[in-house]
Amino acid sequence: MNQFWHRAKAVAEVPDDGEERLVVLNLERGSPLVLLGSAAAIWELIDGTRTENDILKELTSTYAGAHESSMAEHVRNFLAALSFHGLAEGSDNPICDPPR
Repeated sequence: MNQFWHRAKAVAEVPDDGEERLVVLNLERGSPLVLLGSAAAIWELIDGTRTENDILKELTSTYAGAHESSMAEHVRNFLAALSFHGLAEGSDNPICDPPR
């Protein structure tokens, strides 16, 4: 939970202006993943400067009515899925210049 989460280097984002969704794609693997709602919100927080705990704190403060333990499980599972798909990875070190 104390690892800093980075987006993988070979990831491309394709926003959909008509809907609130985002498609992310690892260019080396070729499998797109569509992110909706809270998944897209979590993706936006992955910038190499935040740990899983930091992401959880931001989400629980933004979505005040959310159940914290359920949110923690959701964040943990989602980060694990991103890692499995090669879209993000945890690291012991933060990055200096987060992507914009």
